[in-house]
Amino acid sequence: MKKIVGILILLLSIAFIGIIILRVWGITIVSLDNILRSGYTLLLLGALVVILIIVYGAFLKNDGGNYNKRVGNNAHPKL
Repeated sequence: MKKIVGILILLLSIAFIGIIILRVWGITIVSLDNILRSGYTLLLLGALVVILIIVYGAFLKNDGGNYNKRVGNNAHPKL
């Protein structure tokens, strides 16, 4: 997972540096407004994912169903 996140950060960094280099030469592929809107969208989607993970972990996850209650304690998973 760390490698995937690292690769994504590396690719985004290379793309951002490439856009800055093109701006230095006067070539406009995307405007600053588009970059800011995209950034805000990604932040909102990231916040939504965090909220959904919290809701799933707090309300929807059923850990008790994964264990055999007939064996003496809850440390025995079902086979």
